[in-house]
Amino acid sequence: MNQLSLIALATACAFPALAQDAAPAPKVITFRAGVGVEHDTNVLRQSTGEISDNIGTVSVGAHADKTIGLQRLRGDIEATTYRYQDQTNLNYSTINYSAAWDWSLTPHFHGVLSADRRQAREVSTDPITFGNRIGRRTEKAEVLEGTYDVGARLRALAGVTHTSSESTEPRSWDASPSVRSVRLGVGYETPKGSLLTLRARRGDGDYKDPTPGAAAGSFKENEVELAVKWPVTAKTTVEGRIAHLQREHDIAPQLDFSGMVGGASVSWEVTAKTRFIAGYQHDLVATGLLTGGHVETDRIFFTPVWQFDPKFAATFRYDRSERRWRDVPVASPDQGRSEKVEYAQIGLDWTPRQAITVSTTLRSEKLNSSLPGASYKATVFGVAAKATF
Repeated sequence: MNQLSLIALATACAFPALAQDAAPAPKVITFRAGVGVEHDTNVLRQSTGEISDNIGTVSVGAHADKTIGLQRLRGDIEATTYRYQDQTNLNYSTINYSAAWDWSLTPHFHGVLSADRRQAREVSTDPITFGNRIGRRTEKAEVLEGTYDVGARLRALAGVTHTSSESTEPRSWDASPSVRSVRLGVGYETPKGSLLTLRARRGDGDYKDPTPGAAAGSFKENEVELAVKWPVTAKTTVEGRIAHLQREHDIAPQLDFSGMVGGASVSWEVTAKTRFIAGYQHDLVATGLLTGGHVETDRIFFTPVWQFDPKFAATFRYDRSERRWRDVPVASPDQGRSEKVEYAQIGLDWTPRQAITVSTTLRSEKLNSSLPGASYKATVFGVAAKATF
């Protein structure tokens, strides 16, 4: 199954230190470079016969942010290579980027044009062979959206999006869908600064996994979403969304599914030195197999960050997902399938100089699956250093 979100969350745990003093004016462009090493007790994510290995990492990146009049240009790119000491066949490299143009034709007509790409290692649980495989997943999203402020608090929204997922592993968990969408909506900002948005989306997509037995053909998606952003206090913000998603397939009706999706998150600046983030998500996705059905996922996560010294910050991350396969034919290997994925990480960041950060992390990954031989446990200890200039 896809582990991209877990790996991305591991990276997300390296939160910037909470500011203690007034920061200098930011540079338009900053560069960074990092090196690190990890010890992984189960690099192949096997249920038995675990194999440990050491992994070295090298990364380079750049960040840019420039405002010109009503326009703002921002971007970030990072290339990372991972090299295994013994399991050299697992070596891989990633390129992640995000770029955006926050455009404005007038103060009342504005929007965003953005592109994002995320690559990471993933563990695929094969329902055919009941074996775990290591691969790489790439997810992309491109958005063009405009907002027109109709009145003091009412706004109209319209845009187009393209999202895609692709895996190096055959019979990927979602069959590598690509979806092109048009969306329309309205928003309302309350006198106290809360934002309510109602949006409808129509999407056309198809599956890119060419493997025999994988989901195939084109499909249409309809989604109606209600989202809210509520600044409870100056230090606490709550965001949430609830939507109804329906996917219908042209030539494979056994792949159809529909239902409620959504989630909520809270960001709380507890004190000047402590931050807390938590959330819940409920999603529906395809099984990735032509046999049909869909997967329901419930996920919770929370992350406290404690800047207990101007040079030291402690972080913790916990993430738990439960997956259930629904409407799967009795003859399918996915019939009755369920999985629980747990991820926990503690870390310590030391900033001896303003431009240098040294991090140590200890994380645990666990998968409990109803599939024979698919469950695993792994513990990873890492040390890394990053310089910004």
